[in-house]
Amino acid sequence: MSNRAFYITAIILMFTVLFTGRSYAKATVENLSQVEKIFLQGKYDRVISESGKLIDAGAHGREELFYLKGLSQIQLARFRDARRTFEYMVERYPKGKRAFDGYIGIGDASFLEGKYAESISGYNDALTNFPDHKNAAIVYYKIGSAYHKLGSEEKAKEYFDKVKNGSPLSFESRMIPDDLKSSSATGTTKSYFRFDASKESDTGSYFYVQAGYFKSRNNAEGLTEKLKRKGYNSYLATQIKNNTTFYKVKVGRFNTRSEAEAEAAKLKSDGYKTRVCR
Repeated sequence: MSNRAFYITAIILMFTVLFTGRSYAKATVENLSQVEKIFLQGKYDRVISESGKLIDAGAHGREELFYLKGLSQIQLARFRDARRTFEYMVERYPKGKRAFDGYIGIGDASFLEGKYAESISGYNDALTNFPDHKNAAIVYYKIGSAYHKLGSEEKAKEYFDKVKNGSPLSFESRMIPDDLKSSSATGTTKSYFRFDASKESDTGSYFYVQAGYFKSRNNAEGLTEKLKRKGYNSYLATQIKNNTTFYKVKVGRFNTRSEAEAEAAKLKSDGYKTRVCR
């Protein structure tokens, strides 16, 4: 997966879920929930238009509407507009629930526009304003990628090492280019840095919660990362049926069914369809 494809996938991964329901294509958009559904349908021009109307009308959830608007602008390669949207969002909601993601959005818009030095500034703002954020590894990966694009391999390795040391089994750690995986401290790459969750067998002696089942690896990775952002221990497993590869999104490795069912109940309360499996 190219860096560009990774960024586009990662940016929308927290909204990449199985969704069924009536279309709002011709209906009047009255709230945030409807805008989210339009976003999932990939109608980014309409998301920008409708979110703008709701923001101007003072609708509930304006921070989230700004965020969806910025994501949609990125999807349409309107990077300058996206950067301005995210900048306004973090200025207006500096401690909001999306502020950390907003700073990342500023960096992503610059990165995708090829302005790698500017993207580093945006990413560093995320770390400065949220130094203890649980998703700091994502920012380290993005900064490392920007330095890699600038040809600064030592700085890239410095930040990639932070990803490996802090989150060795994370999606970001697996995305580090092979030639930059060696640890600056030891000069070696431990085998677990090469772990690829997508190759895990779909069998095991533990219980787990299935939160998604996809033909598309990108969609599966998207849901996996979204669940990680919510604090779940999510990962991928492959299953081959009729010569077709499917991707399961799993959560947890539990010794007992009751533990898995408790996690499933938590996922259901967050709006996910689940199955307890072994």
